[in-house]
Amino acid sequence: MKIFSSEQIKAWDRYTIEHGPIASIDLMERAAKAFVNQLLHIYPEQRFLVFCGSGNNGGDGLAIARLLSQQHRAVEVWVFKDKNLSPDAQINCDRLIQLDLPVKTITKDRPVEETEWLRINTEQVVFVDALLGTGLNREVTGDFAEHIHRINAAEKKVVAVDIPSGLFADTPVKEGQVIVRATETFTFQIPKRSFFYLSNYKYLGNWYAVNIELSSAFIDQTPIDIHFTLWEKIKEIYKPRSSFAHKGNFGKGLLVAGSYGMMGAAVMAARACLRTGVGLLKIYTPSCGLTILQTSLPEAMVLTDPAEKEFSELPDTASYNAIGLGPGWHESDQALEFLKEVLNTSKVPLVMDAGALNALSQDQSLLKNIPAGSILTPHKKEFDRLAGRELSQQEQEQQALQWAKQYHIIFVLKGKYSAVVLSDGSIHYNSTGNAGMAKGGSGDCLTGILLALLAQGYSSEHAAIMGTFLHGYAGDQAASIHSQESMLPSDLIEHIGDFFNRVGSVV
Repeated sequence: MKIFSSEQIKAWDRYTIEHGPIASIDLMERAAKAFVNQLLHIYPEQRFLVFCGSGNNGGDGLAIARLLSQQHRAVEVWVFKDKNLSPDAQINCDRLIQLDLPVKTITKDRPVEETEWLRINTEQVVFVDALLGTGLNREVTGDFAEHIHRINAAEKKVVAVDIPSGLFADTPVKEGQVIVRATETFTFQIPKRSFFYLSNYKYLGNWYAVNIELSSAFIDQTPIDIHFTLWEKIKEIYKPRSSFAHKGNFGKGLLVAGSYGMMGAAVMAARACLRTGVGLLKIYTPSCGLTILQTSLPEAMVLTDPAEKEFSELPDTASYNAIGLGPGWHESDQALEFLKEVLNTSKVPLVMDAGALNALSQDQSLLKNIPAGSILTPHKKEFDRLAGRELSQQEQEQQALQWAKQYHIIFVLKGKYSAVVLSDGSIHYNSTGNAGMAKGGSGDCLTGILLALLAQGYSSEHAAIMGTFLHGYAGDQAASIHSQESMLPSDLIEHIGDFFNRVGSVV
């Protein structure tokens, strides 16, 4: 799914109106109907108070209020009027008046009386926020800010129309910004980029994209660098297996993992790699890991380093299609020297996580030695260490884009909506996964998944996008059985097969 900026969304609306063809007031009606259907699905019996602004977001709210009234739902409307209503908002306001539905108009000279706020605070009512829309380009101040503070202070359920008022569509929240805190956000057609930022999450609540049938031709002809990965994209990427395939068709992966006391990371990464379909897996590990790995993973071959507890020398890597580095590595000078040797020797794409990223952060100049097409999978602190300072989410994305383009590598910035940052300058936010995966070991599973996909011949870009989606989907399946609190990363591995059963079958 392409994610458009606020300016592109305006252009999308205009294109739909011109080429639909459809009148703008009828498009607003279509959006209001889609919103009301979703609203009544979640709140079938409640009373509603709709807060409307003067622009087209307010027009949406006025249409929503009329449709609710026509479906015999109790609804009250307050219009906060800082200027003349937009033409479509005025039409919907007139339609409301014709239904004899009272519309309370609030202006600077006619503010809300304190008794009105006290009355609302004592009633069981769901707020609908249609004050400001995606076109907002400056922070909310003055009377509107006061109204938003009062809405938030009421502690009611709040459903935002398209976007919570005060939130920008394209950027993270700034300190001190005044924004409606929504319980749910019903956004039109597509999520906005700002929905993927951690700092904005508390204002959005649970968000849902409601289809208002904007032009598909506009999507096809508009190039964009920001995407949201859904099943449709994964089905394009997935390669079904031939009935005549043999293990040589699915690649040979080398996993360099483990150290004394941290062999569990190697076990999880290797098991995830095997479950994701690699043809042949070899694990290179310190000598202390031999018995553990041979016992835990009879399907894998194990090569041991001469050193007992961590890595001292590199094996021959020439015969592998991809190499995974980092799970279970100790952080040490020896690890850094070992990583330098890997980077100087390897010609195939790498998957780098955990200990490999920590070693890399000790010498940022090594970025230029990473083979093209390699995938780095840092969580926030690992990326901050690599950058040498603490960065915001937006700054991390910008830095990852710079490095991805410069060194022809890929970043998977792990989080609620993990951002897959490609060397072509695009970012693909992931739609799967849950908070139950926020446990040590989940990243090791991702390393194994990515290693398997690279070894099987998926392009680095496709491996990163599909592997991140697969990882989150398996986590969602595990959470549905064990709960987010109780699921383990090893449970995730057992649900990798659920992904393949859904995405395709043997041909």
